[in-house]
Amino acid sequence: MSYRPSSGSVPARRTVSWRPGMCAGAAQALAGFLRTTELDAAEASEHADAIEQLRAGDLQAIIVHRVYAPDVLATVVARLERNDPEFLQTWFPEKFHSWFYGRNLNLSDARLPGYFEEAARFHAQLEDLFPPGLGIARHVGELLSRLAGGRPFVPAPGPLPGTEYMFTTLRAHAESGYLPAHFDNEQRLRPSYQHLRTLVELNMLSFVLVLAQPETGGALEVFDLCVEPQDARLLSDDSVKVRPDVSRLESVSFSLPAGTLIVLDSGRYLHRLTPVQGARKRWTACSFMARARAHAATYCWG
Repeated sequence: MSYRPSSGSVPARRTVSWRPGMCAGAAQALAGFLRTTELDAAEASEHADAIEQLRAGDLQAIIVHRVYAPDVLATVVARLERNDPEFLQTWFPEKFHSWFYGRNLNLSDARLPGYFEEAARFHAQLEDLFPPGLGIARHVGELLSRLAGGRPFVPAPGPLPGTEYMFTTLRAHAESGYLPAHFDNEQRLRPSYQHLRTLVELNMLSFVLVLAQPETGGALEVFDLCVEPQDARLLSDDSVKVRPDVSRLESVSFSLPAGTLIVLDSGRYLHRLTPVQGARKRWTACSFMARARAHAATYCWG
């Protein structure tokens, strides 16, 4: 498999760092390849076709500000730092210096033992973490729905009646924490996706909601490289002999303020998290999502 920039050329290395207000109003292309629009959460209903533009490839990212107020997030992050309530804590591979509250499907046992019981408890704890009516599954789900013409965004249903996947996971990236370059569509090739991939279309989107930023670093960097869902490969698999050379690709780096959410065509576009610097953790909520095969809803999972 060969990798080519989505623009069709191999540019000299150039990175554009996003700043607030850079994409306000009409969509514009950053670094010549990443079409992005920026809005306030209160304006979401005025952009009811934004998610469909993302799916169609007319946009690659949507940035939404003021999803949560600063005082709400200050309380939430203080509770996360002391693990209140007592969330299930799981781990990235050790070299990434990062962990989850909740269980990431990508890193789960293929049989998902105990997963759906954990999901029920995790959803109750997420509700408790936020003020009444502002739990992530409801509050962010409704925001995404407004960006999709009212179509629901809900936890993916599990294999048994009454069960469901975790709507999101909470992520802590400590000093030196990072994620290597990857395409999210790789995930559906993992055994833990055996049931979920029967429910959804091929291409995944994702959202990242920033709860707290580190002192420096911890940027979401998106590269000018697009691979279609049917061509997804596990870049972490030793059998993949040719990997993208990010040193030759243009990119856009997002260091988003707390309370801001980005929805990204992360299934098709190569991206990574740059290393966190300083003692303050990067706290986020991150979900993957894909349209249900029947198109009645978009299913989300962590």
